[in-house]
Amino acid sequence: MRLAFLDLPDDQVDLISTARQAPDVDLVLVVHADPDALALKIAEVLQIPRSTEPLDLLQLKPDRVALPSLDSPGAAALLRAGISPGIFTALHDLPAVLSEGLLSSVATNGEPTPIEEWEEGFEEATGTGATLGTIREALALSEDRQRLFREILALAVAEAGADAGSIMVVDEEEGELRIAFADGLSPDTVRTTRQRIGEGVAGSVARDGKPLIINERVSDPRYQDSRERSRIAAAMSAPILLDGRVIGVLNVSSDRPGKRFVEEDLTRLTELGAQTSAILDRVVRRSRSDLDAIEFRARRALEQAFQTSEAPLAERLRAATTRLADQLTAGAANVYLADPAQRRFTVISSGSAPGSEGTIPIARGIVARAHQEGEAFFLATRVAPPDWRAGESTPNLLVAPIIGARAHGVLTLECVTRIETDLEAFTRLTSRVAGYLARLIESQRDDGGARRSALLALLSDIAPRLMVVREPEALVVETLGAVRGLFPHGLVAVRLLGRDDELVLRTAYDGPDDERARVHEREASLAAKVIAEGLELSPATMEEIDLHGPSIESGDGLAAVVPVRTSDRVAGSIGVVLRSEDVRDGAGLAPPELEALRKVALYASIAWEHVRGLGGAERETHDRLTGLLAGAGLEARIEEEVKRAERYHDRFLLTVCVFPQFTRLASQHGPAWSERLLREFAVALSRNVREVDAVARIGDGRFAVLSPETDKDSGALLRRLDLLVPRLECVRTLPDPSDVRLEGRQFTYPDEIPTGGELLALIRDDH
Repeated sequence: MRLAFLDLPDDQVDLISTARQAPDVDLVLVVHADPDALALKIAEVLQIPRSTEPLDLLQLKPDRVALPSLDSPGAAALLRAGISPGIFTALHDLPAVLSEGLLSSVATNGEPTPIEEWEEGFEEATGTGATLGTIREALALSEDRQRLFREILALAVAEAGADAGSIMVVDEEEGELRIAFADGLSPDTVRTTRQRIGEGVAGSVARDGKPLIINERVSDPRYQDSRERSRIAAAMSAPILLDGRVIGVLNVSSDRPGKRFVEEDLTRLTELGAQTSAILDRVVRRSRSDLDAIEFRARRALEQAFQTSEAPLAERLRAATTRLADQLTAGAANVYLADPAQRRFTVISSGSAPGSEGTIPIARGIVARAHQEGEAFFLATRVAPPDWRAGESTPNLLVAPIIGARAHGVLTLECVTRIETDLEAFTRLTSRVAGYLARLIESQRDDGGARRSALLALLSDIAPRLMVVREPEALVVETLGAVRGLFPHGLVAVRLLGRDDELVLRTAYDGPDDERARVHEREASLAAKVIAEGLELSPATMEEIDLHGPSIESGDGLAAVVPVRTSDRVAGSIGVVLRSEDVRDGAGLAPPELEALRKVALYASIAWEHVRGLGGAERETHDRLTGLLAGAGLEARIEEEVKRAERYHDRFLLTVCVFPQFTRLASQHGPAWSERLLREFAVALSRNVREVDAVARIGDGRFAVLSPETDKDSGALLRRLDLLVPRLECVRTLPDPSDVRLEGRQFTYPDEIPTGGELLALIRDDH
């Protein structure tokens, strides 16, 4: 086993000696904040490189990386480099890991595994089994996919008789290629090389999708001035494709004077690239379709378990666990339903008899950890039950929190029949199923669940209708129709600024004619205050505000008016007034209805700005100060990600963070300091996210991160950023660094935010 240390603190430096004495352990890297303090230890363990660049791991190929915590700088750098956190080992767990071993496997059901499919593909592609042993080892755990591609690259270099090689990936946002894996290149070259698509050998292959061979490169006028290394004598490149598009380029090259590649070399490289593409495509498609089908069946099973409306919640959950154990191929499924008042979990298990529920304390254990931290995890090995027999699958446990509007408890699956290469994706799938279970629990616990579902269905239809409107008056009419769909009784009114900055008003009223004037006057007085002051008026807030003019007394009806806020003004209002008869017939302005009204106002604000054709700096795709995406650039990425998510049924995460006192801080410390804060935070934010994430500045003191194919991380990113803010150089110069605070929220699509319009509204809304 090849082991690396990152961010090793002084008080745990003796772990180097412990690791060195362990059998079959090869130390490949030690990184320390103060290399001089580590000099004596390094002297004891000869030929172990030191570095401050975690990306050197791409060259050193460790099987495990030991870190003080998952929040350390080294961990963040590795995540940005695309290395799975599954290979991380905490320093305090390292002695046990070294003594117990790392490469235990989970037995499969006898069907061909993805490992065998990869091996078969490589035998077809290369006609040799020379590297299959290393490929099998690389695929033993899902996190070793990084190592797999390094072995592919090594095979390509060896077969071509080349001196170096690389696999470059396409960065579609920047229009360039970067090196993901390299063989024979220095860490500096790997870290700094960027190749514009269309330029150089690799760039031409990425653009055209055709393999290319160049001999005597220095004399070739097409590449004399490119940014590729000038000492290269000959080079070959072949495309790597997925879903019919180029996602990367496989390169080999030689520095030896007089070296030439022939067409046979290019044919072998092209064949290897094509077969790699085909294998990758097949595995990705099969994995995606299999997991989609499993998740669909699991959700359907939960819906069936909750169909009997008269059954108590415990009985529905018992049916749900029994069905989930079957659909998710688990030995057993359990729901731990939290009771915060009693500080205990009620345990409901699959196949158990009615009334057999037990309880356990809520304060400790792995279930309590998942409940408190809101994070799913898989224990690949744990203490075997008494009846466990030799030859059976290694006992395991998957734990996923049941989180909706609040945390309801924990779902666990025992002895899941999954191969290890699939565990990471399967854990995410189970977490999503647990989130769906949370919504079903809320629909039974809350009588307003049906109303929420109906409102959600209406909102999903409203957003796209408003986004295609091109005329101000048409927008007012469409918005009015949307609000009337939510509130079919009483008065609804929509006011929006037209092209001449005059308010355009449209209303719809359902009630007696003799009350029409009074209801309209009531709404008009509330709307005037909302537009003038930018506040929201609802049954709760109006009890605390002295309102002049006609009023509907408590018990005689309900009213709510919300502002339509844009980036720089209040552009109008949306109001609802319900008469007492409407309220008695079941209409109301409870929190679900008010939230729906606010969302329509957000949709209307985005549509209004599109209709008005706002331009200038606000619509620029990149922010000039920080170099990040601007609001318009992030909106375009969100629209693309929504389309991709709908096509492939993926989730993604939107993180929005803000300095709440930014205006006051800018006024107090001056524009130079505030600009410095924004630039420094932009750099820190970019360094703490993955390469595939989109980072944007969306307003004064407001930032956002779009994370594709990501479930909610329980606020891990926000916690890291909160710790980083006091360390910013401009913050450290203040008399009171704690005066600079960061607040943030995270939203998942489509579980929490069901429409693309609402996501756009979130980044436009600065309140």
